[in-house]
Amino acid sequence: MSIADPDILEDETEAGCPKDAGGEACTAARRRDKEATKQALIAAAVQVFAQRGFDGATTKEVAARAGVNEGLIQRYFGGKAGLLQAIVGNMCGERLTACRAAPPSDSLKAEIATVLRHEILQADANRDFLRVFISRALVDPALAASLKAHYKESRMPHLVHRLQHFRDNGTLDPAVDLAQLAASITTFAFGLGFMQQVVLSEDPKVLEGMIDGIAETIVRGTAARE
Repeated sequence: MSIADPDILEDETEAGCPKDAGGEACTAARRRDKEATKQALIAAAVQVFAQRGFDGATTKEVAARAGVNEGLIQRYFGGKAGLLQAIVGNMCGERLTACRAAPPSDSLKAEIATVLRHEILQADANRDFLRVFISRALVDPALAASLKAHYKESRMPHLVHRLQHFRDNGTLDPAVDLAQLAASITTFAFGLGFMQQVVLSEDPKVLEGMIDGIAETIVRGTAARE
């Protein structure tokens, strides 16, 4: 039996273990099947939500794309809203590129510009799904809270760590709050990537000019004093 079998449940495994069978081997096999099924549902949901929108998507279509029983969505995620929440938790997975970091740079200006440019590219790659997330977060406080936690716990510490290098080498003023600076850069990145690019369809050349101007302004405002 495989994940493609629409009748697969978490207690039926590819190892052929009967329902409620004991033993470490069967327990581990069931756990692997359950996790694989959940990941298949999340991957399918990314596609369906991006194509249909949250309201237009159905759990039936998500389950069909994943090749599993529709009832498993309720069992594992508590329904369609819970499935969208699970995607936030899987934001850094293989199906979404939103957490792939930009390569490090030698100067602070280049670092900021690289981060902004990278976020614009990621927003473009995930534009359909971003529309789903943002529109749903406006009416779903729980989803909005999950997105906030994702940025604070997953994205911000990484950017703060990268900025610490420029404080250590004397580029950044020691008085600069790195968490606040990272939050500011992230806010600019969202504005450029989602609002300017996805919503307003701004010309790429104009976006590039904005990137350079933002990076230059931040560098001037945070530079270490002589």
